[in-house]
Amino acid sequence: MPLDTIEAKIGSLAPDFKLLATNGQEISLTDFRGKKNVVMFFIRETTCPQCRTHVAHLGQLYNQFRDAGTEVIVILGEGMEKAKQYADGINLPFPILCDPDRAIYHLYELEKYFLLFQRTASLVVDTHGIVRYLKRTTVPNVWLQESRELLGFILSLEHGQPVV
Repeated sequence: MPLDTIEAKIGSLAPDFKLLATNGQEISLTDFRGKKNVVMFFIRETTCPQCRTHVAHLGQLYNQFRDAGTEVIVILGEGMEKAKQYADGINLPFPILCDPDRAIYHLYELEKYFLLFQRTASLVVDTHGIVRYLKRTTVPNVWLQESRELLGFILSLEHGQPVV
């Protein structure tokens, strides 16, 4: 049975990808399978202040995510130079993955809405590669409280009580 939207994919295997990160490493989603949960965030645009705030909060909470057996992956639809500038400007403890053609954005159905507004999303993928949490939007204000919500969700997974 084909799934038409990303919302229908909660509970399904997350589409795999491999991207180059700002630290020069190639990172694949399957690198974490069987090892760690993964929080994935797709940055709307480098000029989006709400996305920047959310990414900075993820950086501040990074040790707590790591302590809960979770890695953070942030994906930016830009080339390496812009991604490095963005990461260095926030002083992040994790690399940003570059998706200059936005191929992974498309894989996760995050095309521009009416060709103007970039869709963005937060996901939690569990250690089995299953999408357990998803929030997708074109309105970036939702990201202002998202990092704490994601950490709470991760902690609920740890205790076997995911809130879906």
